[in-house]
Amino acid sequence: MNDIMAPDWAFGLLALGNAILYGAWHEYHAQNHRDAKLLAAVGGGSLLGSAAVWLQ
Repeated sequence: MNDIMAPDWAFGLLALGNAILYGAWHEYHAQNHRDAKLLAAVGGGSLLGSAAVWLQ
């Protein structure tokens, strides 16, 4: 039986998304815009995944 419930996954993905978006912000201020765009896309996808799990 799976002991991890959907809200636990949602909060975990939310924390992961925020960490990735923080990395994107750091790369943007370091004038590394290409990596910042990639990290922002991955972080945004993680936040969308978090919302999808929460609404499930």
